[in-house]
Amino acid sequence: MQTECIHLEACGFFKKYQAQKDLACKGFINQYCRGPKQNECKRLIYKKTHGHAPSDDMMPTGQMIRL
Repeated sequence: MQTECIHLEACGFFKKYQAQKDLACKGFINQYCRGPKQNECKRLIYKKTHGHAPSDDMMPTGQMIRL
């Protein structure tokens, strides 16, 4: 398996939240963007299904970040 998702540089979630200090965001990035759960990313599934990327606030789990 690749060490990083091939869509990482274009991913709105990654671009928006990569610098966050929040441990949850860092955990999602480590698991889904750079880890073993890349194939389970709901953002990728959404993009394949709908033909466009989801909201930047959609986490790789499919849940939305509410600020």
